[in-house]
Amino acid sequence: MAAKSTPLAVKVAIYQRLLSGDIARDVGRMYVISMPTVLKYANDAVAELRLLEAVESSPILVGFLSRTVKIQCYQYVDDEVVRDLMAPILEPYLGQAEKINFASRESADQPLSTRVSRTTEEDFQAIVAEMSQSSHPGLTSSALLRDIVEDYIARYKANGRALPSTLAHQSQPPALVEPAAPALDGKALMKDLQGALREQLQKHGIELPEGDD
Repeated sequence: MAAKSTPLAVKVAIYQRLLSGDIARDVGRMYVISMPTVLKYANDAVAELRLLEAVESSPILVGFLSRTVKIQCYQYVDDEVVRDLMAPILEPYLGQAEKINFASRESADQPLSTRVSRTTEEDFQAIVAEMSQSSHPGLTSSALLRDIVEDYIARYKANGRALPSTLAHQSQPPALVEPAAPALDGKALMKDLQGALREQLQKHGIELPEGDD
């Protein structure tokens, strides 16, 4: 399933929670995203809010939103004037966010730990740690995942299989409505991905036991 962009209302809701004193770690757990993503979304929200006419016409809000999110959070708690000015601006977004079941989505923003079992995630992190201390100093889990995905796509193309048009050129509007592509075989896909992972790790001298089919 293709990852969907995060609604602005959700980003504003995340930003508002930080303003209200919630720590980024707790907000991340609530929305099932990483701490860096929490901060990114908060900054995205600020960038969008600064474009609103209600903000541009208020020197107080222009000054407030020009500060870093961290400084905003310190000021917001004690600044009643800013809170009163921000309330009507945030309210419509918060109302929209309440209707969005964001935590249950499947998207690229979710950390690995929310996508696989804890044992799998721990095993993967252990592999990354071993490789980073031996063959690949400084290797991160994101970098290894990227290598695995790129290797899988290369294998996919090498087998003469074309990428679905919806994935290859999402930016181009379709000229005609075509029949839906056949559903992917989930088990076959997982088997292919496991094969790609095994090959990628073998390149680095790590052997994984063959799993049961």
